[in-house]
Amino acid sequence: MSQAPKSALSNLNVVLPMVYAAAIVVSAAFGNGKVTGVVAAAGGILLGAFYAFRGRNRDSGV
Repeated sequence: MSQAPKSALSNLNVVLPMVYAAAIVVSAAFGNGKVTGVVAAAGGILLGAFYAFRGRNRDSGV
């Protein structure tokens, strides 16, 4: 009874940066520079916080 391998698209380490990059591209295409800057800054902070707290929880065995 072996488990099927996880696909790359089901892995948050792959999906979240792809969504972040897509959000920046879409905001750059349809918004102005200020909107793109806000999307990039907010997304970068949220993505960094996700990886920081996920790593902390993973080390504690949660």
